Amino acid sequence: MFKTVKKIVRNTVMLFKEEKKIPIPSPVNAPELLKGKVVLITGGSGGIGLAMAESFLKSGAKVIIAGTNEEKLRSCCEKISGGGYSLIHSY
Repeated sequence: MFKTVKKIVRNTVMLFKEEKKIPIPSPVNAPELLKGKVVLITGGSGGIGLAMAESFLKSGAKVIIAGTNEEKLRSCCEKISGGGYSLIHSY
């Protein structure tokens, strides 16, 4: 009987053991990944929001940046436009 219990426990443990999975990277055309998509970023005039805006622009998305400080938004737009992206300003 002990052998039967031991076998059941071992089989149960084996059911819940995770298999090792190896991710396989696939090439992605980054500049066209988000082509035709529109992204709204609130608080995008600095920090993480600004970095996200730049990344989305590089991936081909149209980006709308919103914030409460007009001066910071202007400097953000000037900084991003240095990357060759066309911007529409509306304050």
